[in-house]
Amino acid sequence: MTGTSCITNKDNTYFQESDKLPQYPKAEYEYYKIIPNDQLVIRLLTLNEEAAAIFNFESGGSSSSATEFTYRVYDDGTIDIPFVNSIPVAGLTIREASKVIEEKLKDFVPDAMVKVALANDMFYIIGEGGKGAFNLYKEKLNIFQALAMTGDVMNSGDRRHVRIIRPRDGGQEPEILEFDIRTNSIIDSKYYYVYPNDVIYVARTKDSFYKVPTYTGFLGLITSSV
Repeated sequence: MTGTSCITNKDNTYFQESDKLPQYPKAEYEYYKIIPNDQLVIRLLTLNEEAAAIFNFESGGSSSSATEFTYRVYDDGTIDIPFVNSIPVAGLTIREASKVIEEKLKDFVPDAMVKVALANDMFYIIGEGGKGAFNLYKEKLNIFQALAMTGDVMNSGDRRHVRIIRPRDGGQEPEILEFDIRTNSIIDSKYYYVYPNDVIYVARTKDSFYKVPTYTGFLGLITSSV
């Protein structure tokens, strides 16, 4: 007969400082880089309403023009803006893309200011961490904040082998990051931050069928079995 065990603090507790857990090195935060099929929201600001009309941006106020349009990044990494040649943006950060597009538009609108945002800034959670699609509401959203949006990992979740499936550019296979979320060293490691289009997967522990949350639950299981 297979034994039954209780779920302990060591199974579920975060930020543990233990030599028995993996130790992840610190990693510098890397800003998200645009990939093909991303959707970019582009906002042009200019005092010249006539110039804005040429680029199909309608007036957003009496003193300036500001309207948002969404552009898909093509497979070749470019976007098309009216009257402007294809602009390569794949591989650039959002800030870098803003500058590149702004410089292109300044050839036609000298006072142009461009703001770019990612329209498809979503991440996904499946498995024992909950399920759903969520907006990446800030740039540096960490793994704990992401999981908190579903109410945390269930007791049956395997915190030792959390996975993030992350798309990559150039038709490459997605990157799969696997880590133990319980260790304190995860903070500021390469596993700490969530990026657009990430899929966070928490598997069910193999022995979770036999585990009960508390000792009281264990006694109840034995009593009911008897």
